[in-house]
Amino acid sequence: MPFGCVTLGDKKDYNQPSEVTDRYDLGQVIKTEEFCEIFRAKEKSTGKLYTCKKFLKRDGRKVRKAAKNEIIILKMVKHPNILQLVDVYVTRKEYFLFLEL
Repeated sequence: MPFGCVTLGDKKDYNQPSEVTDRYDLGQVIKTEEFCEIFRAKEKSTGKLYTCKKFLKRDGRKVRKAAKNEIIILKMVKHPNILQLVDVYVTRKEYFLFLEL
């Protein structure tokens, strides 16, 4: 199967929203963009700071496509001048992308 393709009939395995809050403390909103909100997040186990981008699925197909595209691109790109994708959580209502701060 080509990279990034989903076949029909695949059962989606969603994360629970509590999985995000169990691992990270989401802080204040830094910025609100057209498709997402950007938060400061702190990993509970290590105390490291990250940036969290939260995309709401209910905002439409355009938002879901933008989130999926960003995930695919950030997984492929490894460069010291580009923020690295640390973690991704997909719940029934949201996408959470955790990036280097």
